[in-house]
Amino acid sequence: VFSRRLYTLQGQQTFEEIRRKYRRDGDFKHTVDRYVDEFERLLAEVSRDDRDQMMTRTYLLSETGKVYTMLAHASGRLD
Repeated sequence: VFSRRLYTLQGQQTFEEIRRKYRRDGDFKHTVDRYVDEFERLLAEVSRDDRDQMMTRTYLLSETGKVYTMLAHASGRLD
């Protein structure tokens, strides 16, 4: 379960902006969905040989992973 309290005040504002844009802008929605799908595909691929989940965690904690988390949460995939 994800909560907006997970983010800093600035992060909460960014989350709301992304959520609004995702709902209103079809091109942005398509781009976000594609990014999230690709990142999840990458995680699935990495996790096949990642017995201790170290690589998976590394990807999720990277800047790219943080973008994924924000976009996936704002798009409703992590609610």
